[in-house]
Order: sequence, then structure tokens, then C-alpha cells
Amino acid sequence: MESCPNIGGREIKFRAIFGYVGLFFSIILFAYISLYSTPQFLKALLFMTSMLMAIPFFEVKSETCVVNAFLGLKNMGKKYQKELNTESLSIQRSHSIKIILKGIIISSFITGLSFYV
Repeated sequence: MESCPNIGGREIKFRAIFGYVGLFFSIILFAYISLYSTPQFLKALLFMTSMLMAIPFFEVKSETCVVNAFLGLKNMGKKYQKELNTESLSIQRSHSIKIILKGIIISSFITGLSFYV
């Protein structure tokens, strides 16, 4: 698999922290849903918090920001720059689509699990 990162430095650290915050809220919300009889909207909220956890972790792993890839930007730690290489941009966009799909699958699994626990 080719790698064309569009984020670096503190951007990766920021996404890792954001992922851990999402993981914390997902665990707390999943435990609350598991222990108490809750309304259905909390399960939708669990889907959103697990997306807030999954997508940043996948962004860190592939060093690809989903939003930057679709806007054609890169931020390697100092400032935003326009991505001029079209091949790199297409690789970043394909990575972004994979990241979003993986996030949806993991969030759906976690939310589905909350219906059966």
C-alpha cells in the first residue's frame, strides 16, 4: 500500500488525543447503556462518539486527514499547503474513503453490540 501523508507533527498528536477522548466517552456511554434502560437516542449518540474515536485513530495510523484530502491540502506541522501532486492527492482521497468506511463499520458494530448487551 502506498503512503502519501498529508498531516504530520502536532496534527498527528492532536488527532491521537481527540481519538482517546472519543474512546473515553464511548466507553462511558457504552457502560451507561449496558447498565441502565436508556432511550434509543443514546444509542445514536454512541454511534457518533465511536465515530469520533475511530476516525482519528485511523487518520493517525495512515497519516491522512480526511478533510484535507478532499480539500486538496496538506499540513505537515507548520502551515497548510496546496497538494500539487495529483497522484498523491488521489492516493490520499482513496485512503480517506477507506478511513470513513472503517469508521462506519466499527461504529456500527459498537452500536449494534449495545442493542444486545
